[in-house]
Amino acid sequence: MTQSDVLSAPPDEKLASADALIFKPSPATTLGVELELQIIDKDSGDLAPGAVRLLKACEEESLPGVTAELMQSMIEVKTGICHNAGEVQRELQPVLQRLRNIAGSHGYGLALGGTHPFHRTTNSVVSPDERYERIQHRLAWLMYQRVVFGLHVHVGVPNGDMAMAITSQLVQYLPHLLAASASSPFWNGVDTGLASSRAALYRLLPHAGVPQHFRDWKEFRNYYRVMRDCEAIQSPKDIYWDIRPCPSFGTIEFRICDMPATWKTTLGLVALIRSLVIASQRLLEERPNLRRGDMRKHWVAIENKWLATRFGLKAMYIRSPAGKRRPLAYDLNELIQRMLPIANESGDGHYLAALRPDEKVDIASDRQRRLYRESGNWKTVVEDMMKSFDREVDAAKAATA
Repeated sequence: MTQSDVLSAPPDEKLASADALIFKPSPATTLGVELELQIIDKDSGDLAPGAVRLLKACEEESLPGVTAELMQSMIEVKTGICHNAGEVQRELQPVLQRLRNIAGSHGYGLALGGTHPFHRTTNSVVSPDERYERIQHRLAWLMYQRVVFGLHVHVGVPNGDMAMAITSQLVQYLPHLLAASASSPFWNGVDTGLASSRAALYRLLPHAGVPQHFRDWKEFRNYYRVMRDCEAIQSPKDIYWDIRPCPSFGTIEFRICDMPATWKTTLGLVALIRSLVIASQRLLEERPNLRRGDMRKHWVAIENKWLATRFGLKAMYIRSPAGKRRPLAYDLNELIQRMLPIANESGDGHYLAALRPDEKVDIASDRQRRLYRESGNWKTVVEDMMKSFDREVDAAKAATA
């Protein structure tokens, strides 16, 4: 495959690229949620390239919302359009239950977490897809540093200008979202010393990390045209920012989070993200002068994201460009308290309240480290990840029985 092959998109992607500058408005602050799950070989505890088999079985059973991901050891479960975290829960739980049972019938387990603790990523198998083949050619070795698992949350916004304004407002909360979800301390059988090795690995990719600052949709369109015309990207999918606009859906997509280790944390983050977007939109409607954003927030957000990557909720968060700091866990707790009235409006208050940092409960990255240090066995960590997923699926099934 030559470079010209890589940069020559098929007709459907060329059409998507041409339409990418048209922002299709969302009339309400709707939600769309994507979960990236680990497929585990139950005997070895390693990742297993089982996606093709599982997807075929899901198709035969007409199980909706289950799709392929970059590697065959990953499988994605996603919702349709939802209006609150409660709808997300009601839509995803039966799918997760059935998918877990299908996986079990094929000898696989499923697990939640930002990375697999000991999988050698060079052994991973890329999913059979033309787009993924082009990505593999472009990224080479870096392709195998993408065996990571995230939670992606789409939130509907009314137009492109508001999408960029909200993004500029919310970059300051990327560390909170990352730290609350951090569940990837290990990579290739090594303790990285990080709360989220996934966040550090993703930063290796071109067009990744904290988004650039754009004053309005016109500035983003100009950026997109330049990058597309010089063939650096083909579509918005090639922009891997922690928050990015998705014009064809009329949403902002939050990509910062590790795949949380628990379903409770996942739903809490969904409720928090939606509440933040609503609060930001209301503020910007009341004070239009804030829509161009503050570039200093982007500068500081890069350091704060690193602090959350390294220390998780134990980080000392930089609260202002003047350098004032306080514990990130404390700041997250205060943020949740401020967002609770908004979450309560849609019945999501209990999901958000459950996200509060609790000293009595292990942070996911700390729990994985503790389990390995106690047992000295990687499989113990993976089995705990699978059992945690099974417990939550079974508890949800019992609650709805």
